[in-house]
Amino acid sequence: MRFKLILLLLLVVLPTGFARAGDWSVEFDVPAMLPVRELIAAGVPPVTNFKIIEIVIPVTTEIRPRDRANVDEFRLDVSWSRHAFPVADYGPKSQLASHIAGNVAVETTEDATAGVELTGNSDQLEFATITGNAKLSKHAAERRSYQEIPQHRPVIASGTTNRGTGAFFRFHCSRTETLEGGRDVVVAYRVNRDWRGGVLKVQCQALGQRKIFGAIPDDIEIGKAFVVPVYLEGDSGARALAAEFVTAEQSLRKNWRRHSQARAKTGSAMLLAGFNPFVQSTQIGDQWLDELIQSGDDRVLREVDGQLPKSTSVLAAEFVSRRGRLMDLSR
Repeated sequence: MRFKLILLLLLVVLPTGFARAGDWSVEFDVPAMLPVRELIAAGVPPVTNFKIIEIVIPVTTEIRPRDRANVDEFRLDVSWSRHAFPVADYGPKSQLASHIAGNVAVETTEDATAGVELTGNSDQLEFATITGNAKLSKHAAERRSYQEIPQHRPVIASGTTNRGTGAFFRFHCSRTETLEGGRDVVVAYRVNRDWRGGVLKVQCQALGQRKIFGAIPDDIEIGKAFVVPVYLEGDSGARALAAEFVTAEQSLRKNWRRHSQARAKTGSAMLLAGFNPFVQSTQIGDQWLDELIQSGDDRVLREVDGQLPKSTSVLAAEFVSRRGRLMDLSR
């Protein structure tokens, strides 16, 4: 009975990431910060109240060997963390492909035969046997040959989201395309003339189905969200603020990771010592950190600040401050 209780409580105390460790058969990577360049048409004077900026986002996908044949779609969503701007253009655009090279040759043959045949016969004894036969037939054949376009399937689907302020890209595997490796997506935005920087949210998701012999297939749905500070190319002040954002995020995540690991060890020790395990269930979970970083909303910190360790609270406040300074460049 004691063993069952300890096992049950371990599941409650240990972070949920340990339970799902085997599910991470797909890994994603996006740069920590990105430069943005202004698009200027040759010979066209700049518009005074707005400008077009282009953001090139390199995304890398790594699929573990066991699921390389099971993942068949990769989706990427790009949006602003705050202060959304309208999309001016995006790429790559939707594309179709076929595993058949060129067109398909098709031949059809129509064969028609028409005829009439009459036969008369009398086998009565008192009459001579008379047989008559009349036959008329006509044969016609028509042969047609033409080229047909083979069926195409989507390898890339893309478009806008969030009322034209975000973009999505869906990549499908084919005989000539793989989902694994690196690829670039490009999004151009129309922003204010004095725009210098901001924070993008990049969401990556892998979809597929793991076939298990003799069992119901297991759906694969693995995702990860990144926040990426962006700055206007050539603006050293904006670049410095973006770098401070990255440092603050990394420090906050590292601090909370150490705290979570220490809490898990302490909880396990209390379990083995026979303490009431339900004390652990009242502590703050890990989800607040992702919400704070990804939402762009400072309210998350105000809601949990009283439950955080002092060092974590200080680093979280520093992150919020640096994020605010960077986002002020979007106004």
